[in-house]
Parts: sequence; structure tokens; C-alpha cells
Amino acid sequence: MKTQRELDLLVDISKLLKKYGPETFESLSELILNTEITEQLSQILIQSSKTARSIQKEKRETRAKQKISIPKLLIDLEKIEPEKYQLLMNFHTDLVEKKILTSLRDLKNFAMECGLPEIHSNSRQKALNPLINSLVKFPNEQLIQITQSLDKYDSSDRSLEKWSNIILKKDTS
Repeated sequence: MKTQRELDLLVDISKLLKKYGPETFESLSELILNTEITEQLSQILIQSSKTARSIQKEKRETRAKQKISIPKLLIDLEKIEPEKYQLLMNFHTDLVEKKILTSLRDLKNFAMECGLPEIHSNSRQKALNPLINSLVKFPNEQLIQITQSLDKYDSSDRSLEKWSNIILKKDTS
């Protein structure tokens, strides 16, 4: 054995004895003594490790693309209207980081109250870009007002005080 990890792998394989039985282990050990089977086993292990590496790489790339997914319309806006771009970019970042409008329901309610087109997405992540694309049409002053009024859409605060105000129909603004 070269490393502790290889020894740990063999220990894990030996734990399969209970599942497959001693006869299967004995017949496998006899097969491994055959050089042709040893070469096939080596090729299987090499191919498995290559496949695992490529899957891990694909997952990392997919996660990176999801995090950086900025609507093209927003990117194009940077050159034309930098102030609006900055407003919407900050808004987009807060959405992605779930600092605001933390649920799909919050996004749909927000869109409805702002007079935006209905959001038909089944997931919050898929609803972000259409929401940003709809907001691009608003003037800067209105975008500032909209983004400043977002605290009423935050459903993450479930404090007893807010619930009691709702029950007693007190003004929570």
C-alpha cells in the first residue's frame, strides 16, 4: 500500500463482505490473480476515476455559471445607462444572495404589485432574469422607490410582534 487512503479503500471494500458473502470475495480474489482480469480491473478503476473527475468539474462549472447568471439585457444596459445598470445590478445581487424577496411567492407578489408581467416560473432562480428584464423599462426614480420599499415583501421575519399586528389589524408601516 502506498497511502492511507488506498488502505481505507480496501477496508471499505472488505466491509462489503457481509453484503456479498465470503464465497464471492474468494472467487473475486482468484479472478484477480489472473493477469488478464487484473488489467481489466485496472482499466475499470482508471476509467471510473476519470469519469468522477469530469463530473466534479462539470458540477463546479455549472455552479459558477448559475452564480454569475446576469441577464444579457442588464449587461447591455451598463454602456447605455450606467446609473440604471448600477441600481438593477445591486437589486440583482441582493436577489441572488437572497437578501430580498427570499421566496418565489415574494417575487410573484412583488411583480404583481409593481404592475410587471406575471411570473410563470416554477422556481425562484428561474424567475430572477424575467423580473430584472421587466424592471429595465422603469425610470430610475421609480426603480429607487421600488427597491427602497422592498422590506414589506420580506417573509423571513416571523416575529410575534408582526403576527400580533397582523391579527389585530394594526398598521405595520
